[in-house]
Amino acid sequence: MIIKNYSKSVHLEAMDLLVRRLPPKHPLYSKIIMEIHTTKAGDFGEEIIFNELKKLQLPYKYYIFHRVMLRRERTFEIDILLLTPYGVVILEIKNIIGELEFKENPSQLIQTRINGEINNYPSPVTQLNKYIFLLSKFFSEYNLSIPVMGAIVFASRKSFVKTTSDKATILYKNEIHAYLRNLQHHSPTITNSQIDSLKNLILKKNSPFSYFPLTKHFFIDANDIIRGVACPKCGQIGMKKIKKKWYCPGCHLLDSKAHKDSLLTYFLLCNNYITNKACREFLLLNSRDEAKRILLNSDLIKIGDKKATKYVMK
Repeated sequence: MIIKNYSKSVHLEAMDLLVRRLPPKHPLYSKIIMEIHTTKAGDFGEEIIFNELKKLQLPYKYYIFHRVMLRRERTFEIDILLLTPYGVVILEIKNIIGELEFKENPSQLIQTRINGEINNYPSPVTQLNKYIFLLSKFFSEYNLSIPVMGAIVFASRKSFVKTTSDKATILYKNEIHAYLRNLQHHSPTITNSQIDSLKNLILKKNSPFSYFPLTKHFFIDANDIIRGVACPKCGQIGMKKIKKKWYCPGCHLLDSKAHKDSLLTYFLLCNNYITNKACREFLLLNSRDEAKRILLNSDLIKIGDKKATKYVMK
């Protein structure tokens, strides 16, 4: 049974907004583009595996969660988590294609692409075992002795594991069902009522990490962000306010609510609150009254009064 369904990364959507508002010559532009590609590949791999898990028909009670963020000694994010009578299962998803070799001393994953390009990545084995340790510690904090196990799952058919590791279970997508079915060869250690209690605990303690505002996350000066209202039709930044509507010089769109997405962009990129002055500067408005009207009609929470007034998201 699916408890927490697959969802796309909000962080990814925010990074897309960020690169649209960064000059291409910005020193961090290429780094963020690379992170977008990596995050997209990871999200796509998780979606593939989650769709595979939706087909599950197991002979025991189970719950499935996508993207669980918990805090113990540090914050840790689990790609896919399953609660079963035989223990808790962590699935660490990788969407890396080509010939793959697990190496030790130092621990790393070596990728050789079909064109001969070689890349190295942090070892998924180290990642998985760290998450198993942290999740076990998390349960012990609540006086729970819960077996925690896990597997590394490669989502792509174009992944070929040439050299494996004996320190973790490594699976292809088509092996997940058999791996989970084989759990029933062990003796159950968790009752159905305990599984329900664990479900409620994880839902309660799941606390997504906030990357926002992204300028602070990436150490970017907020003044480097390109300002103006982005056209919802063609994407051009710099719509003009004409009476009660926004006008796009690029595609000639007229839209009375075009500022709404750009206002959200401000919160994702620049700050967790906005003032009248900041609103005028970001949306390129000349009128204080116009900025006040927009802020009051944007479903925000008003804090303070007069010059100390600021607005935050609900």
